[in-house]
Amino acid sequence: MTFRILTILCASVLILPAARAQKPEYPASKHGGTYMFNYYLPQFPTATPWAPAWSPDGKWIAVSMYGSIWRVDPRTGTAYELTYNSKYHSSPNWSPDGKWIIYTADDDGTSIQLEIVNVQTGEWHALTTDKQLYADPVFSPDGSRVAYVSSKPNGYFNIYVRPIRGGQWSGDEIALTRDHSFGKERNYFGSWDMATQPVWMPGGKELVFISNRNVQFGSGDVLRMPIEPDGISKAKIVLHEQTLYRTRPDVSIDGKRFIYSSSGGAADEFNHLYVLPVAGGEAYKMTFGAFDDFHPRWSPDGEWIAYISNEGGLPQLCLLETYGGERRKIAITSRRWRRPMGQVHVRVVDESTGRQTAARIYAPAADGKLYPPANAYARVATTRMTYRSGDHIFHTEGEFTLEVPTGKLSLEAVKGFEYWPVRQEVEVRPGEVADATLTLKPSVNMRAKGWYSGSTHAHMNYGGNLRNTLENMMMM
Repeated sequence: MTFRILTILCASVLILPAARAQKPEYPASKHGGTYMFNYYLPQFPTATPWAPAWSPDGKWIAVSMYGSIWRVDPRTGTAYELTYNSKYHSSPNWSPDGKWIIYTADDDGTSIQLEIVNVQTGEWHALTTDKQLYADPVFSPDGSRVAYVSSKPNGYFNIYVRPIRGGQWSGDEIALTRDHSFGKERNYFGSWDMATQPVWMPGGKELVFISNRNVQFGSGDVLRMPIEPDGISKAKIVLHEQTLYRTRPDVSIDGKRFIYSSSGGAADEFNHLYVLPVAGGEAYKMTFGAFDDFHPRWSPDGEWIAYISNEGGLPQLCLLETYGGERRKIAITSRRWRRPMGQVHVRVVDESTGRQTAARIYAPAADGKLYPPANAYARVATTRMTYRSGDHIFHTEGEFTLEVPTGKLSLEAVKGFEYWPVRQEVEVRPGEVADATLTLKPSVNMRAKGWYSGSTHAHMNYGGNLRNTLENMMMM
């Protein structure tokens, strides 16, 4: 019997709806590339927690999840939604008095702005309203200033500090770094330097940050610089190591050391947590395993470290005891939404067999956002997916339940070249569970013709934050 492996298909095989015009990804940024989008910029859509930040009293951990900022009780796993609007929120940071959380607001790949929410009242407002990218906002130890990254003025990431009072800017920003060229192109990073991931030293006079100034490979070294205009001219290297955006340093309460995520300068296949003196020295490895640990944040008393781990597949919120080494996974046991929600139970069925089948799912809710199941691999369809490129998707084995805002939910299942896409709309009512079945109809039996689909180029665990498996790859 003759077998044929089908790796490339012409567009004429199936007549599908036209692909959506692909808009530029963050047009204000002249930095770019897969690594920046996957590792540095805030992640969305997300069904699990990201970007942990402790409340000043140590009772709560703010995270990004489902496009909103939530506060999680680490004792119970109960999550309370704090923010919601049309944008995707991430990178929360509490003011030292606990009254405010500043965060990023992503306009679905167009720009990333800064917003702030009053934790007690839930009222929020924008702090920036231009077309630039803003990232990594963090309050100073006394709460009077915010450090952040911006792509202005020319599209390259620089670090700024600006005074703030009562949730509003109270003065002009100062630029601690400036546009600077390396002098030649660097693979994936270009010729222009970047400065990212600032965190404050306890005294409020210095920042620890990441920059690839004078660095040939990677996103940069760990440095310290004073809080003053062009402070980078006085910066000192703390750690010289090849990095890939995941460093995310956080300084201890006594200012003597910092914790960060590292692959040991690419010596380790995975990213794990390390501690290093701020003055420099030898690093101490804190976590181990065949998975990634990243985005560590020390608790206010220094006893615990909140971080994200993709052990088991999807990133999850975890705690590490600083001195005892105990590890805890903080499972989200319930979500308390601040708006009416309903549920939709969905089955995907192969018409030719009558059995459930795996598929790629598009499911924009009434507000246009994707609310994937908590156990689903969700992502943005890349430019390589010519069908609905840029839309938000997740993969399913054939059955799932969505928790979504009330109103009209638009479902679509897609399964390769052998099945016609199928669409269905469901009306979601508050507190109710609706049922839907998506029946995929075969367009051709390729196996009967001796053709089998396959891929000759797959990055299973390279360039992304999800821990993939061979079983899951079968659905992709």
